[in-house]
Amino acid sequence: MRTLLCFLFALITCCLLAQDVNRIKITERLDDVSLGKVLRLLRNKYDLKIAYDDALITGITVDGAYTGLSVTNFLDQILKNKGIDYQLLNGKILLTPKRVDLDINTPSLYDLTVFGSVVDANTGENLPNALVRVRGSTKGTSTNKDGYFILPEVPTDTSTIEVSYLGFKKAEIKLAPGKNKSTLRFLMEESALELSEFVVVENLRKTVSYGDEISQMTIDPENLSALPSLGEFDIFRSLQLLPGISGTDETSSALTIRNSPSAHNLVLFDGFTIYRLDHFFGVYSAVNADAVRNIQVYKGGFGAKYGGRVSGVVDITGKTGSFNEPNYSLGVNLLSARFSANVPIDGGQGALHFSARRAYTDIIRSKLFENLYRNFRDGSNDLDGINAADVLRPDFHFYDMNLKTTYKFSDKDIVSLSAYRGKDILDANFEDIFRDDNNNITRIQEVEEHADWGNTGLGLMWSRNWGANFNSNLQLAYSNHFYRYNYSDTTSDANGNVRRSYDLDRFNNVRDIQVNLRNEAFLGNKHKVDFGVNYSNLDVTSELMINDQERLSGRLFNGGGSLLSLYTSDKYYLTGKLLITPGIRYNLSSVSNKGFLSHRLAAIYQFNQHFEIKASTGKYYQIIREQTFDDPFTNAQDGWIISDQDNQSTPNSLSILDANHWIAGFQYQKNNLTIDVEFYSKQISGLNENIVSYIYNPITDTRSPRINDAGGTSNIIGVDFLVQKEIGNYQGWLSYTRSKATNQFASINDGDEIPAREDQRNELKLVNILELADWNLSATWTYGSGRPFYEPQITFITDSQGNTINYDVNNRTKTITRLPAYHRLDVSVARKFENEYMKGEFGISILNAYNRLNIQSRRLNREALNNLIDENPSGALPANLYRNIALLDFTPSIFLNLYF
Repeated sequence: MRTLLCFLFALITCCLLAQDVNRIKITERLDDVSLGKVLRLLRNKYDLKIAYDDALITGITVDGAYTGLSVTNFLDQILKNKGIDYQLLNGKILLTPKRVDLDINTPSLYDLTVFGSVVDANTGENLPNALVRVRGSTKGTSTNKDGYFILPEVPTDTSTIEVSYLGFKKAEIKLAPGKNKSTLRFLMEESALELSEFVVVENLRKTVSYGDEISQMTIDPENLSALPSLGEFDIFRSLQLLPGISGTDETSSALTIRNSPSAHNLVLFDGFTIYRLDHFFGVYSAVNADAVRNIQVYKGGFGAKYGGRVSGVVDITGKTGSFNEPNYSLGVNLLSARFSANVPIDGGQGALHFSARRAYTDIIRSKLFENLYRNFRDGSNDLDGINAADVLRPDFHFYDMNLKTTYKFSDKDIVSLSAYRGKDILDANFEDIFRDDNNNITRIQEVEEHADWGNTGLGLMWSRNWGANFNSNLQLAYSNHFYRYNYSDTTSDANGNVRRSYDLDRFNNVRDIQVNLRNEAFLGNKHKVDFGVNYSNLDVTSELMINDQERLSGRLFNGGGSLLSLYTSDKYYLTGKLLITPGIRYNLSSVSNKGFLSHRLAAIYQFNQHFEIKASTGKYYQIIREQTFDDPFTNAQDGWIISDQDNQSTPNSLSILDANHWIAGFQYQKNNLTIDVEFYSKQISGLNENIVSYIYNPITDTRSPRINDAGGTSNIIGVDFLVQKEIGNYQGWLSYTRSKATNQFASINDGDEIPAREDQRNELKLVNILELADWNLSATWTYGSGRPFYEPQITFITDSQGNTINYDVNNRTKTITRLPAYHRLDVSVARKFENEYMKGEFGISILNAYNRLNIQSRRLNREALNNLIDENPSGALPANLYRNIALLDFTPSIFLNLYF
C-alpha cells in the first residue's frame, strides 16, 4: 500500500510540474544565436530546468522568430534537423542525441593508415599536440602544430579511433567499411558542464597531462584560473608546480628545470624565442595566459627538432582565435587588468585573436603592490641601510599585447601571423636622511633608479599539408629582448659634502632573426621522419659601466653571429610495442667557425595500454647564453652574450655550453590514476662566471675590484615522481623531486666540488582542485629543503691602534651554508556565475596562508661594513654582517574574470 501511495504521489507531482512547463509561452527573435545561449536564455528568463552535455550542442546555431509557442513546440522547431531529441522528466528537460542505428560490418581492409585533423568545436581552432590512438592498441601519435595527424597501422576499417586533449572530452570515430577514410575530423568539446543537474560519466578536465615523448608534459591554460595566484592565472608559475621544476620562490617566474638555471632553457611562443620570462621583477610571467592555446614542456631529453639549449624546452602555441562565433573575456585584480577577443574573419575562413593587459600600479599603489615592490627592493644590494617602507614611491607599470591572425586559404594551406610586445617601465627617485641620537643629521643618501625591459616577437608561418604522408611548415621569426638599467646613489654629510658616490649603467640587447623549415614524412606504416633546417642571425650587446668606468669588459659582448642547424629524426616502431626515436642535429656557428654534431636516442616499450618503460639520451649545445656576475657589491643583472669558442678554447675566450642527458623511467595510467617516475642525470661543461673580489691596497689606501674568470662543470642527478588522480569533480597531484647538483670551478675553493646555486635536495608539491557547479576551490602546498648560500671570505684591515680602516672581500674562497627550509600554503576560492549574456567568476587567492617566514637569500650588508669604518672604527665587528631577504608573507588578492 505504501509503495502504491508513493507511486501515485510521484505521478501527480510529475503531472503538476509538466503542467507548469506547458503553461509557459515563449516569444523570442533569434538571429543566428548559438544553441548554448538559447538554452541559457530558457533557464534564466523562463525558469526552465534543462540538462544536457556540451558535446551535444556546441557548434549548433538557431535562427528565426518565435511567437507564443509552448515549450514543446519551441523545442520541436529549434531542434529540427539538429540530431537532438528531448524529453520531460520530473519537470526537467533532458536533451539527448537522436538514436542512430550503426551498421557494423565485417572488416574489408586491414593494416591501413588514416589521417585527419582535431578541431575545437566551439572556436573552430585546430588543436596541436592532441593524442590520437586506436582503441585497445598501445600505439598512437599526436597532432602537429596545425592540428593534423597521420596514424599508421590501424588494424582494420572497423577500428575505433580515439582522441584526447587536455581540458576536453575524449572524442572517437568508428571507422566503417566502404566509406571514405581519407580524412577524419574530430570535434573536441570542452569538458566543463553548463548545469549542476547533469552528471558527467568521464570528466577529463585535467590540468596536467603527459605527451607521447619522454619528459614531455602539458599544462591546460584554460584550467589555470582554479589555482592560487596573485590575481590572475600565470603560465610559468603554474609550470613550477610540476615535478622537476622548482617552485620555492613565489616572486620569481623563472624556470629552474632539473637544477639548471632558467637561461639554459628554450622558451618559444609561436616559433619566436622569449628571452626574458618575467614582468614586475618576477611577480608575473611575461606571457599572458589569455593568449595561450597549448603548452608543451620538455624537462630534458628533447628531440632533434629542438636545439640551442642544454636543459629544457617550453614550446607555447598561441590562440588562433575563433572561426565560428566571437567571444571575449575581461579580467581585473589588485595589480592589473586584461582583455581578450577571439573573432572570425571573412565568414569564418580566418580567425583573429587579440589580448592585452596592463598594470595600473603607476596610478593606484595598492598595499599588495607596495609589499611586492619592497620585497624586490630588499633583495637588492643597492639600497643597504635605507628604510624602504618609508622612502620608496616608484612610478612603475608593465604591459603586454598579443595579436594573431590565421587564414585558411584551402584545406591544405594555413597562414598565420603572430605578434607580441611586452615591456616594464620603472622610475624612482628619493632621499633618506639619517640622524644620530640627538636628532642631528649625520648623512643624506639620494637615490635615482630608471629601468625598462621586455620582449618583442613576430612570427609569420605557412603550413602546407601536401598529402596523406607529408606536411611542411615554413616560418620567419623575429625576437628582440632589451634591458636598460641605471642606478645612482650619492651619500653626503650634513654639510653637503659628497662622501661616497656610486653609479651603475647596465644594458643588454638581443636581436634574433630566424628562418625555420620543418617537415614531417610518413614512410610506410612504421616510420615518421622529421627533418628540417633552422637559420638564426644574432646580434647581441651587453654593457656594464660603474662610476663611468667600463668594467668586466673581458666578459661583455658587442657583436653578432649566425647559427645554422640541420636536423632529422625517425619515430620507428621496431615492434608493435617498442618505439625507438633516433635523431641527429648539426650546428654550425659563424662566431667560432666550428660545427657541433649532437645525437638523440629515445625508446619506449609499451607493455600494455596502462604501463610503459622509457629511456633516452642526448648531446646538447648552447651558443647564446647568459653571463653570470658574482659580485657581492653590485646589483648588476646577468646578460645574454654569444659564446665564441668550443670547450677546448683558450682562457680568454668563452666556452660553448654542452650537456649530456640520461633519462630512464616508467609510467602507469589507469582509472584516472597516473604514476610517472623518471631518473635523470646531466653533465654540463662550459660554465663560466665573473667572480669579483674587493681587495685593499695599502699603498694607495683604496679597495678596488679584482676580476677572475671561473670556468667549470656541473653534475646533476635526480628523480622526478608524480602521482595524479581524478575523482569526480576533484583532481590533484603530488610531485616530488630528489636531486643533487654540484659545480666545480678551478678558481673557486681551489677547485673543490661545491653545491650549485640551484641545488635543492628535496622538493615536494601537493596540488588540489575541486570544481563544483558554482565554486572553484583549490589549495597548493610547497616544501623545499634549504638552498646553498655562498659567503665570501671577509678580512678586516686594522691600523697600529687597532682601528678598522678597511676590509677585503675574497670571493674566490667561499663558505657554503644552507638557508632555512621553505614551505607555504596557498589557497583560492572562486564563485562562478552566469546569465544569458556572459559567464564569470569572482574570487580570492591567499599566498602563504599561515604566514611562514621564508628566506629567499642573504645579502652582504655593505652599509654595515662602511659604517664600521666611517663612524665606529674602534668598535666591535658588525653582528649583522648578512641580512636575510624574506619572501612574501600572508598575501591576499582578489580577482574578477568575465567571459562573453
